[in-house]
Amino acid sequence: MESRTSDVSQQTPTAAVLQIAAGFGISQALFVAAKAGVADVLSTGPKSVQDVAREACLQCEALYRLMRALASVGVFAEEQHGVFRNTPLSETFLSSASGSLRPFLIMSREPESWRSWGELLHSIQTGQTAFEHVYGKPFFEYLTAHAEPARIFDEAMTSRSAAEIDAVLSVYDFSTIKQIVDVGGGYGALLKEVLSKFPNVYGTLYDLPHVIDRTERSIAEHWTRLHLQSGDFFSRIPEGGDLYVMKKIIHDWPDDRATQILRCCRKAMAPRSRLLLIELVVPPGDGATFTKFLDLWMLVWFGGRERTEEEYRNLLASAGLALERIIPTCSPISIIEAKPA
Repeated sequence: MESRTSDVSQQTPTAAVLQIAAGFGISQALFVAAKAGVADVLSTGPKSVQDVAREACLQCEALYRLMRALASVGVFAEEQHGVFRNTPLSETFLSSASGSLRPFLIMSREPESWRSWGELLHSIQTGQTAFEHVYGKPFFEYLTAHAEPARIFDEAMTSRSAAEIDAVLSVYDFSTIKQIVDVGGGYGALLKEVLSKFPNVYGTLYDLPHVIDRTERSIAEHWTRLHLQSGDFFSRIPEGGDLYVMKKIIHDWPDDRATQILRCCRKAMAPRSRLLLIELVVPPGDGATFTKFLDLWMLVWFGGRERTEEEYRNLLASAGLALERIIPTCSPISIIEAKPA
């Protein structure tokens, strides 16, 4: 049997608010299940909670209570008393799943995350970043000095990126492009996929020196068509691109810093160049969406923000760029295409 909590719209206001308030508990329970590898233990089929506890090195009764709670929201299903199986929801954080959410779920409840979220009130009162309030330095500066949080963050971003890259390649035609500049492209996941699918395209991967140094060892197969260049996108972006791409870069920054990046890009662009911002776009209306809570996450961690179509239009205009179109994908991200104004 597979139970579900009732839709909040069908509950009394008190019951609905209590269910929403329990959201932090659901998040923490997901983190524990992901970090302990519970879904992986169930990957071969239904198992008793005793078997799961033994394989995952967990306390049996406590694990049962965890899995029962998660089954009530569709994560795992209790087939008979004490026997659980995976569901489509828990299968999303199997370690073997393409684009597995396991690294993201782990990152989302590590101390750097929950301590920052614990200071959300500070951010709402001041408009300032809770992470810096807690840790005394900006998020990315903190990661450079702390290897384990940096590793967890990189794994989370990489795991989510795989599905997003597939979504981009399924809706945007890169075949007419000669030279792509991937700005802040990290270890080149997107650019390497584009070069693999479109053999006529040449690419420049542009990021900070320490990122490019770490990337150099993994790109031999595309060496003839992939150029590495290091620098700071707040001060300079390489010229010569037909297409400039920024995947989930702009949302990390408040408007003034985002405008600075975009102005550097505009300066590098030729009249016929195009810019793709691969980002989430906040939809209008009151509908429930992950994007609106990710927007709070951007505030808490970076001081950045998710933006509406109109906010992107205005931001681009402030940098001398004009929004041409927004292309939705099968994932939460969209492709925002712009040209020199």
